[in-house]
Amino acid sequence: MKNTNIKVFKVFRAMLAVSSLFFLAAGATAQAQGTDIVIGKSLPLTSKVLNREVTVQISLPGGYAAGTASYPVLYDLNGTAGFAYDRATVELLAQALDIPNMIVVGVPPLTNGYVPTPFEDRKEIPAGADQSIRFLKEELIPFVEKNYRTNAFRTLYGHSVGGLFTMYTLFNNPGLFTAYIAGSPWFQTNDQYWLKNIEKMAKERTLDGKFLFMTVGKGEAQLTIDTYKELEKWMNGNPLSGLTWKSAWLEGDHASMVGRNTYDGLIFIFSGWKIPEILLRNADVEAIDGYLKTNMAKWAKYGFDASAALPEQMLNAYGYILLNRKEFDKAVKIFLYTIKLFPKSFNALDSLAEAYLTMGDRENAIEFYTSAVEMNPGDSDYAKRVLQNSKTKLKELGVEKAPTR
Repeated sequence: MKNTNIKVFKVFRAMLAVSSLFFLAAGATAQAQGTDIVIGKSLPLTSKVLNREVTVQISLPGGYAAGTASYPVLYDLNGTAGFAYDRATVELLAQALDIPNMIVVGVPPLTNGYVPTPFEDRKEIPAGADQSIRFLKEELIPFVEKNYRTNAFRTLYGHSVGGLFTMYTLFNNPGLFTAYIAGSPWFQTNDQYWLKNIEKMAKERTLDGKFLFMTVGKGEAQLTIDTYKELEKWMNGNPLSGLTWKSAWLEGDHASMVGRNTYDGLIFIFSGWKIPEILLRNADVEAIDGYLKTNMAKWAKYGFDASAALPEQMLNAYGYILLNRKEFDKAVKIFLYTIKLFPKSFNALDSLAEAYLTMGDRENAIEFYTSAVEMNPGDSDYAKRVLQNSKTKLKELGVEKAPTR
C-alpha cells in the first residue's frame, strides 16, 4: 500500500493557501483548519547532578510508533535553536538513504556548563564542562535509552562554546559518544587557555571507531580563524589512533553555519552508508544483498542491520516507482525482496498483491492479499488502513469471505 504522508502534507499546504486567500477576501477572523505537523515533544527532567530542572526536546523518526527498529541518537547542544532544523535535516538525508534515520535530542543551553574549568582552579566536586558530562552520562543518556529504542551509535553536536565542550568530551570521555560534530570550537576563550593547554586537555589519544567533524566559518572573526588554524595544526601533528576526522572551512560567519554543520557533519560521519540507487532502480536484488552484507559489517557493532540502511518504506516506494513505470517484473522483485527482509510486513504483502493485480495476475493477487490479511494484526490506525485495503481488494476480486486473523 502506498504511503500517503507526502500527499497529506501537500493537501495541508494547499488548504493553508486557499484559507489565506479566503481570509484576505472575506475579512475572516477564524484560523485555517488543518492537522498539526508535530515534530517532537518537550520533556522536563529533574537533574540531581545540576540541581535543577532541565527541559529537553525529543523527536522520533517517522514511523517509529508502528515499528520495532532501534535508532542512533543525535544530541544537539544548540537546544531550541537547532532542534527543528535537525529533525528536518535527518529526515531529508534518511529519505535519500544517505544516513540512517535518528532520534534527535535537543539539549538546552547549560549555563556555565560547556567551558572546562582551568586545571589550576579545579576542586574535588566537578564543575563546568565536567559537571555537564556527568549530567549527560548519568542522567540524560540513560533516560533516553530507557524510554526509547536506541542502538549504540550516539552523536554529539555543539557549536561555539558547545564545540569546545564537544572536543573536550571526545578527548576525556570518548566512550560517551561514537561521533562528534564541533562547530567553531571556542578554543580562544579565557585568552586561548584551552588551545595553550591542549596537550594536557587531550588525555585520550586512542580513539578507535570514533568520528570527528570540526568546522570554522571563512567569515568569522580573525581571532577565531587564527585559533582554529592552530587547532588544525595540532590535530594534524599528533597521532590520534583510530580517529576518523575532518576539518572543514565553510562559507559564512559564526552564527550562519549552525545548520550547515549538522548536514555536512552527518554526511561525513556516514560516508559510504548509501546504497547505490542504480541497484534499486534495476531491481538487482542479488547485488543489493551483496552490498548490504559487505557494507553493514562496518556498522553492525553499533547495532545497525540491513533494515537501517534500506528501510521497508523506502523499498516499498521504489517498488511503486517501478510499478508506475510499468516495469512489472522489476516491481515484483523489489516487493518480494522486501518480504524477504521484512517477513512480518503485511504492507509488503499488500503491495506485492497490488503489483500482481495491476499485471492482471488474479490468482497471485488473491494469494498475497489473503496473506496480507492473515499477517495484519490491525492493532494501529496504519495497520487498520492496510487491512481495510486488503479486504476491499479481495472482495473486488470475488472473494466474498476474507480470512480473519
